[in-house]
Amino acid sequence: MGMAVGVMYRIPRHLLFSSSLVGVAAWLVFYFAVSNKTNIILGSFLASLTVGFIAELLARRLRKPATVFTTPGFIPLVPGREAYTTMLHMVRGDYINGVALGMQTLLIAGAIAFGIFLSATIYRLVINYRLEGGLSNAGKN
Repeated sequence: MGMAVGVMYRIPRHLLFSSSLVGVAAWLVFYFAVSNKTNIILGSFLASLTVGFIAELLARRLRKPATVFTTPGFIPLVPGREAYTTMLHMVRGDYINGVALGMQTLLIAGAIAFGIFLSATIYRLVINYRLEGGLSNAGKN
């Protein structure tokens, strides 16, 4: 699916394989987390952390924007089926199940967004820390 997203967003051909591997890695992390009885929200968070770290690593190695690798990585994690089922419950008048599933869908989406944000922030902090020479040069501006 990551490669299809890459083609749809016109990612350069020589980067399609790398960008789709980010999606594969994210889906594997999600699958193993959920199959080990982890909450689906935590599984989505861990998978999005994986997307963020691998995307930042590939962006530095290949000298391309991280978005090229992030987008095909997180699209397979988006809870589309849950959003559809939420709307289906609401239209049918089953508001209790609709609100419950809607809240779970929002939490999954938030976990994905926060995981990508957190991994990108941590990665950039570590890179800046290494470039500035660690704590020895801290505060010497």
